[in-house]
Amino acid sequence: MDVKSEVVTIIRSYEDFMPYCKLQKEELQDTYQIPLHGFKIEQFKVSVNDKKGTIKIEGQRPMDGNRWSRFRQNFKVSPHDYRVKDIYARFHNGVLSLALPKNKPSDGDHTSNPFSFANKIYLLLRISPALLVGVGGYGIFKYLKSMYVIGS
Repeated sequence: MDVKSEVVTIIRSYEDFMPYCKLQKEELQDTYQIPLHGFKIEQFKVSVNDKKGTIKIEGQRPMDGNRWSRFRQNFKVSPHDYRVKDIYARFHNGVLSLALPKNKPSDGDHTSNPFSFANKIYLLLRISPALLVGVGGYGIFKYLKSMYVIGS
């Protein structure tokens, strides 16, 4: 008796999509809310690389027949702003929430304040040459105009 085994190859068809991400900013942490309706928790994974400061979310699920839906989302997370090792995820009612706890600002750190004295001085030094050229040009224009009107 001759038994033949057949290998059946099923070719999957993927529909890639980019999930909507809503960022909710709070005092102690920022939270990304990503709706993944139709997905189960075992159909996606969240990876945090604290050395690179990245978060990667990827997943796939069957739709019908050989059609699958899949996504991949990457986030860059600054270790200066967030406690990367304390990032956590929660999946509830089809919504994935990524909580990014913020670092506490140090008392001596004034560089993050855009209205600090040093930033105001820097801005003033950057725009003063353009301001001087503009005012000087206007003065020359008025002077030449007055000479032309008087001389006529």
